[in-house]
Amino acid sequence: MTRRAFLAIAMVSGLCLALPAFAQMLPDRSQPSITVQDSAKTGERIYVVEPGDTLWSIAEGLYDQPWYWPSLWSYNPQITNPHLIYPGDTLYLSRRSAPGVAQKAIAFAGSRFEPQKVEPMTLNRRVGYISSRDYRESGTIESSREERDMMGTLDEVYARFRMKRCAEQEQKKDQDSYAGPCVRDGDRFTIYRVERPVMHPITGKLVGYKINFLGEGKILGSQKPLTSMLLTRSFSEISRGDLITNLFEPLSMVRAVPNKVELFGVVVDFHHETTAGGQFQYIYIDKGAEDGVERGNRFEVMWRGDGLKGGQVKNLKDFPDEQIGVALVVEAYDRHSLAVLTQSVREIERGMPVVMAKGF
Repeated sequence: MTRRAFLAIAMVSGLCLALPAFAQMLPDRSQPSITVQDSAKTGERIYVVEPGDTLWSIAEGLYDQPWYWPSLWSYNPQITNPHLIYPGDTLYLSRRSAPGVAQKAIAFAGSRFEPQKVEPMTLNRRVGYISSRDYRESGTIESSREERDMMGTLDEVYARFRMKRCAEQEQKKDQDSYAGPCVRDGDRFTIYRVERPVMHPITGKLVGYKINFLGEGKILGSQKPLTSMLLTRSFSEISRGDLITNLFEPLSMVRAVPNKVELFGVVVDFHHETTAGGQFQYIYIDKGAEDGVERGNRFEVMWRGDGLKGGQVKNLKDFPDEQIGVALVVEAYDRHSLAVLTQSVREIERGMPVVMAKGF
């Protein structure tokens, strides 16, 4: 055998021996091109990015739908740019579940209209309202010390009060003279302007007035019929003719207290200009302090009828009374109250009956 023939046989033999090892390096076309493994921590399906991968190609390989890539991206918020993924990145192939978090059990109530848990205390904002009696007793700004039509904070005005001045009562020293509230130096008052009257929806009688708070003032001198007042705060421009009443605190904490008496009343109006009310809105009720209402008492708003037809049914008296709301009294005036709706399961309308049950 010649040397050239021996070398040729040796080369062919070596090539045949190397083929099996080289064939193991080639991909098996019978297996999927993308392999998925489970996370060791949570058991979710994950995929490790390889060179040349994109979210488009991964979605096409896994789901046979490349347009699924935005959903795949949403499962991986750690990827800030969907066009930039790198070899070795870990992709979650479904929404992640937090490990070790106990699933909450579903509790079914007897009725979705059951009353909610009562909060022991509620923070309320004093809205713009004044009773007809307080309106009649209000003072009036007649003039100002500064040469201007509109006044603000730290301006001085001259006001005339319908209440007696304490200095005037001390000068008379008459036991038979008026001994009610009086105006003295240092007293603080609220300045307001009337927006519109509040009328009873059934009787048509005047209940009170919606007002706009303008600011606060402090009495500097009450010796003369015109009292001098310093404007300590202003929320809007103050003009001649604006009214003055007792000080209103802008915020107040109201704690629910048990009702001492049983009363039946009516929703008179809403503070905001709306045709119907709901939770956290302010309403007016035609029962007040003279009827036994106290701050913190609660009224139940009642309703009767068909959910679709309302009260337009022939046998309305056969329907049971349903509680559709609870109103917490923020302020009890003489013959009516201002309340906030702490609960409601449907819209509240003017004229709806309310009940203040004893002990509630």
